Amino acid sequence: MNWWTNFKCFLIGWNPNILKNCTEASFKALKKYTSSILILLFIWGVTGYTFAERYLSIESWWGCAITSIIFIVIVIQIERQVILTVGKNLWIVAFRIILAVLMAVIGSTILDQIIFKNDVEKVLVEIRTDKVNEIAGKRQKTIQLEINKLNSIIDSLDVINSRLNDEVAKHPTIKVTNVTTERIPVRNKDGLKTTDTKSTVTTINVPNTRIEQIRTNSETTDKCRNRLDLLYNQKINVEETVRKELEENAGFLEELKAMIILIKSETLAGVFYFLLFTFIIALELLVVASKVGDKKCDYDMIVEYQLNVKKDALNDMVKNDKSLDDKKIKT
Repeated sequence: MNWWTNFKCFLIGWNPNILKNCTEASFKALKKYTSSILILLFIWGVTGYTFAERYLSIESWWGCAITSIIFIVIVIQIERQVILTVGKNLWIVAFRIILAVLMAVIGSTILDQIIFKNDVEKVLVEIRTDKVNEIAGKRQKTIQLEINKLNSIIDSLDVINSRLNDEVAKHPTIKVTNVTTERIPVRNKDGLKTTDTKSTVTTINVPNTRIEQIRTNSETTDKCRNRLDLLYNQKINVEETVRKELEENAGFLEELKAMIILIKSETLAGVFYFLLFTFIIALELLVVASKVGDKKCDYDMIVEYQLNVKKDALNDMVKNDKSLDDKKIKT
């Protein structure tokens, strides 16, 4: 068999050594299963790539490609659960139908958000307008509280500096008295050496210490005014800032909400979503329909035959072991 046939066997989980002894019916079944899976792989590969790029914020193409491959591997493993079931297992079929419905809902929702991207953006503008007003209002209140606090500090420092300036105007300098003590050696009447203490008092004029306090208060006032200018600019541009933040951090749930509103308000969008959902669920159930509806091919028969032969051999082995045990007990 060629590499393409081996790849198809690998894709659906068949054993190529068994298939090479089968008839054309098994090769047709192989082509049918492979075609169904390849269609799903293409759809979910695109869905996984787009989902990673748009909602997982993965900027690199290889990161999106890895996410797409993960989606593809999951789909392959799910389809193998049905294809590799020996015989007909209704529980597997029922579980696959439920899973198909869930996958169709997820897939059609993601694809619709991509297809109706421009229409969804229009709905998002309305949704974000209400959210912008709500968030901007809260931020403006917080900014205004800080503005009021800074204005209070500035007014207080201006009053203090005004009073200090009046004091400095009246007394630009202040007198500082320094007392210097000096020990002078002297001889007393007995001829012994002793020390005498001499104190010198000097008075000098120095700049008023209030000047330094005024300078410090002025620096604090300038910082507060700079902060006020920044806060006023933030208050003016708060709505635009919030809108940009919401647009840059678009979430899946936000767009899903917009998509639901669009489907409810626009009949055409609802009809298209239903058609896409039906199309995806039909593709998801292709393998199940082929497995349940068609007759068994000789590949399935060979696998079942091998299973039955092995089962009979094991049953005979168990019976023989049991009869030997019974004979031992009798003896």
